[in-house]
Amino acid sequence: MSISGVLGRFLAVYVVLVICAGFAIRYFGITSNSGVNVGILIGAVMWSCTAFGMKNKRYFTAPEKSKVVWGMIGINLLLQLLIGGAALAAEGKLSIGALAFALVFVGLIHSLAIAYFVGLAGKSLNKQLQKQAAGG
Repeated sequence: MSISGVLGRFLAVYVVLVICAGFAIRYFGITSNSGVNVGILIGAVMWSCTAFGMKNKRYFTAPEKSKVVWGMIGINLLLQLLIGGAALAAEGKLSIGALAFALVFVGLIHSLAIAYFVGLAGKSLNKQLQKQAAGG
């Protein structure tokens, strides 16, 4: 699997899960969903990174890891911009200042989470591959 494959997989899974969660949250009348969005982000990061490692029987090199982290951050920021802008526009409260503040605040938290969980996926995968190599 290539780096573009990892990013494509991340984008697809993240978008599908955000949409499904949005429908579920509306259906059940849940008012706060910030924890759900972070959980979706973490799951999408871990799954796409682990899939790369399992297919390639190795984890990212340092330059690959950097590309993956920055690519995921870029995808996340673009989606936050689109989703946040659409949500504010739907409420009739589209303000560039509010959108920029939310994008910076959420973007920073999500960026830290992405960087951390890309690393954690590598550690987890390396343990799993070592266990498989040892016959366990």
